[in-house]
Amino acid sequence: MRLKSLILVGILLLSVISAGCIGSSKTSTTPTPHQKEITVKDFAGRSVTVKVPVQRAVILSTSALEMVQLLNASNQVVGIPVEAKGDAFLTQALKNKTVVGKRLKVDDWEKVLALKPDLIVNLYLKKFYDVDEFLNRSASYGIPVIMLREDKLEDIPKAVSLLGKLFGKEKEAKAFEDYFNEQVNEVKARASKIPAEKRKKVIMIQPIMGKLYLVNGNDVLAQAVRLVGGDYLVNITFNGYTPVRVPMDREKIIASYKNADVIILLTSSVTPYEKVEELKKEMLSDDAWRQIKAVREGNVVILRADMGKDSFLRWSPRMAVGIWVIGKAVYPNYYPNWEGKAKEFVQTFYPFLS
Repeated sequence: MRLKSLILVGILLLSVISAGCIGSSKTSTTPTPHQKEITVKDFAGRSVTVKVPVQRAVILSTSALEMVQLLNASNQVVGIPVEAKGDAFLTQALKNKTVVGKRLKVDDWEKVLALKPDLIVNLYLKKFYDVDEFLNRSASYGIPVIMLREDKLEDIPKAVSLLGKLFGKEKEAKAFEDYFNEQVNEVKARASKIPAEKRKKVIMIQPIMGKLYLVNGNDVLAQAVRLVGGDYLVNITFNGYTPVRVPMDREKIIASYKNADVIILLTSSVTPYEKVEELKKEMLSDDAWRQIKAVREGNVVILRADMGKDSFLRWSPRMAVGIWVIGKAVYPNYYPNWEGKAKEFVQTFYPFLS
């Protein structure tokens, strides 16, 4: 009996040790024969050593997924966030990858480890999740993390270039970078022809779950308004923090922005076009809203800022078209219809949507 007990105890100890090894396992840090290690600086200013070309990436941002797909590197992705399921710019094959989290967070690290990733790509957004805890956890498993930031319009081609280097797709990244910069330069040329006395004052409102949110001046969409030659009126900071969306009631919006020449109303991933259209109708028929110049003159425009295939207003490669969308909304006489630009963009970089 004593011998059987000792054997049983030994088996139990081995089980516990094995379980512990699984829970704290690290991914292999030895490059395969066709890989090499390089050190790059990510958008959070961190120096990160990565085996390239990346073979098995977990990507927790849909904007980064759109970039990787543009690079023809979808087969190098093994894990995605649940939000990818609703992104019309992603192929079904990419949407069928293993879901490992949502809203930039990992739901199940054991599932991530089972995928044996050699890289995780995420967004550096401390207001949305515990970035330090996430980075510490990744480091404990030996998984390098590249952080992107959705702060600036010009960072879009830079992010594509960085991912191109990591996924071994430098040629594809250069093609997009050249295309994006060409669009920006064309828009700048048009904006330079707008006389100072015709510059439009613009605000953007995004209704979300019954509340009105102003797009703040640091958002990429506000940057696009300035790029096309407009003056963006909203610039709000709270105790040193500048959010990209600011909740504000109708009365305060009216009191603060009576001189706005153009109001752009935006859809969102949770606000369908029909709901935004209802807000527009309310504004145009309401005497209170009509205190704003843009409403009185009928310069209220609805634009798509969701994840649908006709939406180009989000921090992703789509903004190559988005700047034309905003240009046409603000200055219909200075900018052409953007549908031609959208068709060209899709056929070049997302042909499966054509």
